[in-house]
Amino acid sequence: MLTLFATLSMLAAPQEGGPFLTFSRRAAEEPDTLRVQVGELRTDDARPHFWMRKAVEGQGATAIEWTDTVRCPKARNAIVAATQIAPPRVYVPGIPVRPDGSYVITMDGVQYELTASAHYDSRISSDIRFTSNVGSPLANWVEGTLESLEDCWSADLPDGERL
Repeated sequence: MLTLFATLSMLAAPQEGGPFLTFSRRAAEEPDTLRVQVGELRTDDARPHFWMRKAVEGQGATAIEWTDTVRCPKARNAIVAATQIAPPRVYVPGIPVRPDGSYVITMDGVQYELTASAHYDSRISSDIRFTSNVGSPLANWVEGTLESLEDCWSADLPDGERL
């Protein structure tokens, strides 16, 4: 029983405040969802560091891999770039989406989602969540992040001395 508890606790995200950012990708025709959580990593370094937990969930199983900004410095660039993702605009019926009044509806494709701590004018007090499909700023950021971190993922948790 103790072994089971130890194994399950390794699969949970480090609990230094939990994740402040989560993003996911799910193709319409595939059963798997890829979800990445990002949280703060305690270190002795004055510069903030972050952990990333990638889980591929599907067909009753979950595969988990980790990285962090200590062992994969390029992860910091991806995390910081999240602050520049243009969110979707609010849609109001009757107000044109495009100058010609048209709009595009995507029925399938890939569903992207982002949930994060958010702020207005320097006050961190809310969360933001938005979804999109292929060709959007969110889709481009998710795909670019996953591609840039492809060689960073490992089954090893971030260094326990810094959790």
